[in-house]
Amino acid sequence: MSSKSNPFFSIILPAYNEGENIYNNILRVCKTLSEHNFEIIVVDDGSADNTYEEAKRAEDEGYPIQAILQEENRGKGATLFHGLEFASGERIAFLDADLEIAPEYLLNLLKVMDDTGADVVAGVKDMSENQFPWLRRTMSKIYKSSVAFLFGLSISDTQTGIKLFKREVLAATVPRLSISRFAFDIELLLAASRFGYKIVEYPVKIIFSRSGGLGRMNTSNIFGAFRDTFSIYARASFWRWLEPSLGMRIWMLLFVTGIFLFGVGVGKLLTPVILQGSVKKVFYIIALQFLPTMLRDWLLLIGGFLLIIFGSIQLNKKLLEAFVRRDRGDDLAGIFRKKDQ
Repeated sequence: MSSKSNPFFSIILPAYNEGENIYNNILRVCKTLSEHNFEIIVVDDGSADNTYEEAKRAEDEGYPIQAILQEENRGKGATLFHGLEFASGERIAFLDADLEIAPEYLLNLLKVMDDTGADVVAGVKDMSENQFPWLRRTMSKIYKSSVAFLFGLSISDTQTGIKLFKREVLAATVPRLSISRFAFDIELLLAASRFGYKIVEYPVKIIFSRSGGLGRMNTSNIFGAFRDTFSIYARASFWRWLEPSLGMRIWMLLFVTGIFLFGVGVGKLLTPVILQGSVKKVFYIIALQFLPTMLRDWLLLIGGFLLIIFGSIQLNKKLLEAFVRRDRGDDLAGIFRKKDQ
């Protein structure tokens, strides 16, 4: 099987220590896509085994393969983006080289993209299947809930190892990215969403073949994923994404400071006031005056802090979503709405 010129479909396989299976996996992908004009970019992410040699063997035998070697381990995100430099197709897919996700799903994703007009089709896995250890399912649920709360993405699972993109999406989003390891998927999908590209998810089954309760994940991976996720949130927030001017940032900080000082002032003002009747009862409950002074003060402090944090996250999401939706929605819809004639 020789490589066809000007392939329409490029598949990037990031591989790390997959020497035992990579050759057969490449042949399986080629067989699956035999009716399509395709190419496969295999990027060895600094493997300690013969992953590159096995991928190169498939290339030398005439399969439509490009085997790329990275001397150092740079992480999955950096490996995929390195492979992107060699991809020629108008449709570009990411697929894990271990094929825990069957390559036949690539055909499904292509069909969904054509049928729905989506710019991105992302595979989402069903963690409820019994093949997944309970610890892996639990960590996945916690992480997905955290991502949903922080970013408000419409997709239910950002971390599944199969995704399909139109070339223009990657051309627009990849230059905005900075995460190269654990949570790059979030930053990529978030950027695509912020630019208004249509993202559709498609359910996939995974053949879980790893040992241990977390499979390929370990404590370092989990910590790294959450660290990168919060780092992405900081960069993708209103402050960094829309790049408000210094003057606007100062006014926002002054506004928040004013709310805090006003709250303190109201509390101090009401302290010596003698309230009567139902107002006294309501304030007695709201101000937690039935509790010891020290406990009350700490509860009010912590409660106020949490309200500020959660409120800021929700406002940040609403503001940025409004820019994506333009006038399709109620939140800040007037920003782009034409004036009435």
